[in-house]
Amino acid sequence: MNNRFLIVNALIPFIVIILIVVCERCFGIRKKESIKSDLFEYFKKVWEASENGSGSDEKDSFFQKFFGMFIQTYEYEKYKEDNNKHRYYFFKLVDLFIVLCIPFLTLYLLYVKEEYFKQSEWNDTYLYVVILVPLIFVYLLNKYIRVRQYYETWYRHLRNRHQMEWRMLEFIKNYELKMAGVKPEESGAINESLKIDFINGMCEYWKTTSSEIAVPTSPKDENIFAEFSSLFK
Repeated sequence: MNNRFLIVNALIPFIVIILIVVCERCFGIRKKESIKSDLFEYFKKVWEASENGSGSDEKDSFFQKFFGMFIQTYEYEKYKEDNNKHRYYFFKLVDLFIVLCIPFLTLYLLYVKEEYFKQSEWNDTYLYVVILVPLIFVYLLNKYIRVRQYYETWYRHLRNRHQMEWRMLEFIKNYELKMAGVKPEESGAINESLKIDFINGMCEYWKTTSSEIAVPTSPKDENIFAEFSSLFK
């Protein structure tokens, strides 16, 4: 009977988390298929097509090297964004699971105390330990999340990816508009100009973002109750 009671108490937090996820999926706004991947593939095709009829091999080599670096950077931004997003949500779900386990562990301890403890051996300290140890673990785990800055890193890479996608879209727009209104023999100069503008814009953005990185200072320890109140923010 006790083992069955313990198994039920262990399963309830899992069931609650599953219900939360299911409700979020059912009542939340369904995600539509993103066109970001199509934009990225189309940008690569347009860039490669713009190399036809361009200038010297030296310029082509420079543009190709920058293009390769840009592709690697964009894929890295997507990887870091997804990685930090998943880790942030994973640790927050662990926090939620541990907090949900506390009342059931308390009930289980009260349920079995008469069977495993004699009246003289029982001490309320056992109950405090069951409550405080998980809370301390949640507190330390939340501290770890803040030290690793999963949320901040996720947002930073998300912002960088959006900026890169916006500039890809701008490059495609300018390329299509200019190619539609010029003679074929002028396409080489136009392609070079568009590429230079694109490279200058990206370098300027990267320079701005690098200058925004502040010098780290020693963090101030926050009140432990303030930490607990912000566990699920």
